[in-house]
Amino acid sequence: MSRFFHSFNGRMILAVVGIHLLLVPVLLFGIYRVIKPSLEAQFVNYVRSDALLFSNLVTPRLQHSKAGELQGLLGEFLLNGRLAFAEIATERGNIRADIELNAQQQFQEDFFFGEHDDDIYFLAVPILNPEDGSLAMLRLGYDERQIQRDIATIYQRSAYFVAVYMGLTLLVVGLFGRKLVMPLERLRDEAEQIAAGNHTGQFNSGTKITEVAALAEHLEKMRQALLSARDAALQAAGAKSEFLANMSHEIRTPMNGIIGMIGLALRTDLTPQQREFLGMANSSADALLRIVNDILDFSKIEARKLELDHAPFKVRESLGDTLKLLAGHAHEKDLELMLRIDPETPDDLLGDVGRLNQVIINLVGNAIKFTQHGEIVVQVKPESVDENKVCLQIAVSDTGIGISPDKQQLIFEAFAQIDASSTRKFGGTGLGLSISSRLVELMGGHLSLESEEHKGSTFFFTAVFDRHTKSEADAPFQPLIDVKNLPVLIVDDNAINLRVFSEILNHWGMRPTTVDSGEAAITALKSMAETGEAYALILLDAMMPIMDGFMVAQAIREDQRFEPVTIMMLSSADRPDDCERCHDLGINLYVRKPVKHSELWNAIQSALGKSAKAAEAALTVLAEPPRKLRILLAEDNPVNQYMAVVLLEERGHTVKVANNGQEVLDILATDILFDLILMDVQMPVMDGFQATEAIRASERETGKHMRIIAMTAHALKGDRERCLAVGMDDYIAKPVQEQDLLAMVECWNMAGTEQADNHSMASALLAEPALDWQQALSRVRGRQQMLCKMMTLFQEQSAPLLNDMADAIQRQDAELLRLSAHTLKSSANSIGAFPFGKIAQQLETMGHEAAFTDAAASYELLQQASIRLEPAIQEYLHEFQE
Repeated sequence: MSRFFHSFNGRMILAVVGIHLLLVPVLLFGIYRVIKPSLEAQFVNYVRSDALLFSNLVTPRLQHSKAGELQGLLGEFLLNGRLAFAEIATERGNIRADIELNAQQQFQEDFFFGEHDDDIYFLAVPILNPEDGSLAMLRLGYDERQIQRDIATIYQRSAYFVAVYMGLTLLVVGLFGRKLVMPLERLRDEAEQIAAGNHTGQFNSGTKITEVAALAEHLEKMRQALLSARDAALQAAGAKSEFLANMSHEIRTPMNGIIGMIGLALRTDLTPQQREFLGMANSSADALLRIVNDILDFSKIEARKLELDHAPFKVRESLGDTLKLLAGHAHEKDLELMLRIDPETPDDLLGDVGRLNQVIINLVGNAIKFTQHGEIVVQVKPESVDENKVCLQIAVSDTGIGISPDKQQLIFEAFAQIDASSTRKFGGTGLGLSISSRLVELMGGHLSLESEEHKGSTFFFTAVFDRHTKSEADAPFQPLIDVKNLPVLIVDDNAINLRVFSEILNHWGMRPTTVDSGEAAITALKSMAETGEAYALILLDAMMPIMDGFMVAQAIREDQRFEPVTIMMLSSADRPDDCERCHDLGINLYVRKPVKHSELWNAIQSALGKSAKAAEAALTVLAEPPRKLRILLAEDNPVNQYMAVVLLEERGHTVKVANNGQEVLDILATDILFDLILMDVQMPVMDGFQATEAIRASERETGKHMRIIAMTAHALKGDRERCLAVGMDDYIAKPVQEQDLLAMVECWNMAGTEQADNHSMASALLAEPALDWQQALSRVRGRQQMLCKMMTLFQEQSAPLLNDMADAIQRQDAELLRLSAHTLKSSANSIGAFPFGKIAQQLETMGHEAAFTDAAASYELLQQASIRLEPAIQEYLHEFQE
C-alpha cells in the first residue's frame, strides 16, 4: 500500500481526492450562503400571499359576527400543509380554530411582516370589520421546517453529484496515469536487467508520448556507451588476469626447482656458513612462493575461474591439522594458540576443505604476525543446521595491535595494507584478506571484523556446507576403553583452554574438574583423596606461573597420599628437554598444543595404558551356554563347515555335518537325538527348503518338532518370510558373525535380519582391497590358526569352482552357474574377500535368472579379482607363519 501511494498513479489519485475533499466544504458553504436565503425569501412571499388570501375569506364573515363559521374556516386553513397556527383577534375576544393547534408558542404581538420563532413563522394581517369599522387581526403561524428539508435535499443531491464526478475523475486519471506510467515502468524494467548484467535488451518505451520517447532514446544511447565501456573493462581485466595467471605459472616452475635444489643441497655436507646461507635462501624462496600463490589465487578469482571442490571432510580433524601447522610460529613468539569447536557442531561435512583451511591459515597467520603476547583463539559453532546443510560461524580472535576504525574496511581491498609506508614493520602482499573475503563469499558466507586499537581483533566469517551421510565404512571405531563417567582433572592457567577441554570431555561423557594453577591442582587431589576416590587422568599444562606442570607432576609422584594416576602433559612450547623430563617424572604422555579432538582422544586412550594390539584381549567374553547341544549342520561349503564346527565345538557343543539335504534326511532316519539343525538354504542334490518340507511332513505323523535355523548367503528381501513359510523356525544371514551364531543357537531369541544388496558395477569393486582379513579375523574372535585354515580351504576349492563356472557359461547351464557362484561367494565372504564375493554374487544372480548376456564379462572380472586375491592370501599366511 505504501509503495502504491509513492507511485505516480497513487500520487495523482491522492491529488484528485484531496482537491475534491477541499471543494466539498466550499460547495456546501456556497449552498448555505446562497440557496438558503433564496428559499427563505420564496417562503416569505408564499405565506404573505397566502395570508392575504385568507384575510379576504375572513372579512365577509366578520360583518355578520358568525363565530362558528369563522372557527370552521380557520380549521380549514389549518388543513394547509404549512399552516401550524391560526386565530382572529377582535375587540370581543379571540376566535380560534375548532381543531388542536400545532404551534408550541402562542402569538404574542401584532405585526404584519412576520417573525421567526421556534421553527414557526408568525404573520399578522389586519382586517377592517365593515359592519362597525372595528379593526381585527388575523394571526397565522407557518411551519418553517420545510425550508430545512429542502436545503437537506439539495445537500444530498450535491453530494451524489460530487461522488459521481469524483469517481469519473479518478477513472479518467487512473487510465491516463496508467497509459503514462506503463512505458516508464517498461524502461525501468529494462534498466534493471541491464544493471543485473543483461545488456541484450534495448530501451524502447512503446509510446508516442514525446517526452517518454525522448527519455528512451537517451537511455538507449547510455546503454550503448555502457556496453562499450564494459567490453573495454572486461578486455583489460581479462588481459590483466591472464597476464597474472601466466606470470604466476611461469614463476612457480623455476621456484619449485630452486626450492627442490636448495633442499637437496641442505642434505649434503656443508660448512656452518654455507648451511646458514642456504637456510636463508630457502626461507626467502618459501616466502616468494607464498606471494606467487596469492597472486595466482587472486587472478583466478578475478577471472572467475576459481571453482570449489565438493568432497567429504571432518571439521575437527581438518582444523586441528591446520592449526598444528601454525603452532610452531605461534610458540616461537610464546603465544597460546587454541581451537574451540562447539560440541553441537556436525563433524562430517561436504565442501572445499582446502579453501576453508586457506582462509583459516590467512587469518591465524595474520593474528600471529600482529600479536606480540597473549593468545589466539579459533572458535567454531553452528549458526544454522538442518538435514541437508549447515552454516558454520568461525571467529579468529587475537590480543594483538588491533586496527583503527578508518582502516578496517581498507584491509579487505586487494594490495591494501594498514601501513603502506616504506618503513612499515610488518610485510606481506596485502592479498591475504582480499582472497579470504572472496573465498568466504564463494562458500556462501561473509567475512567481517571487530577490532580496537591496542586490544586485539576478531575476524568473523560464515560458510555453508552440505551434510555428509556417513557410510558403514565411516563408522567410528569402538573405544579401547570406556571413558564414561571417568573423573578427570584439568590444570591450566588459561581460562579458554579450561573451557575447551572441559567441553570436549563432557561431550565424551567424562567428569572433568578444572583448576587454574598448580597449587589448586594439589588441593583438588587432596580433596579427592580424602573422599576415598581418585582421578583417573590429569591433563596438565606445562607452562604455568609460580608452579609449572613439571613441578605439579613431581609433587604428585612424591606424595604418598595420591594413588598412581595417569598424567598427560600438554605444552605450547617446544623445548628439547621436555620429553626427557616427562620420562623422569613418570608422565604417561606428552602432547603439543593445540590438540586435535582425535589426537586428544587417542592420547587419552594411549595414556590410560591401552594399545591397538590389546583390543583382541579386551573382547567381550561370552557367557557359558545354558547346556551342551547336539547340532546337525547342513552345509555344502567346506570353509563354512570348518568355521561353524570350530566355533560350536569350542563352546562344548557336538556337531554332525551333512553336505546336502538328502544327507540330512538319511542321518535323521537313524539318529533323531539332535537339539537343532543349522540348515543351509542352497545345497546340491536337495536344498534346505526341500529338506525342511520333508522333515515337517514326517513330523505331522510323529507329533514331534525339530528346531531348524536357516542359513543363507543370499539374504534378499523376502527370504526370511520364505524360510518361515516352509517351516523353518528362524533365520540367520551369512557371512555369520560368531556372536550372532552362538546367540541364535544357544538362546534362540534373535530375530533374523533382512539385508539388501544394492552394489555398484562389479568392475568398481576391483578398486577395493582384495582381502579384509581384520574383519574376517574379528568374526572368528581373533583365531589366527582357524582363519588360515579357512583360507587354505578356499584356495583348494576356488580353482575347480571357477572351471565349473566357465563351463556353465559356455554351455549356458544356469543351475551349475548358480551353485558354483553361490559356493564361491559364501567362502570368499567368510575369509574377508568381499570384492571377490560381490562379483560372485552377481554371477549367482545371473544363474538364478538364466541371464547370460553379461556373464562372460563378469566372469572375467571374477578372474581378475582372483588374481588380486591370491597374493593377498599368501602374504597373510606367510606373516602368520613367521
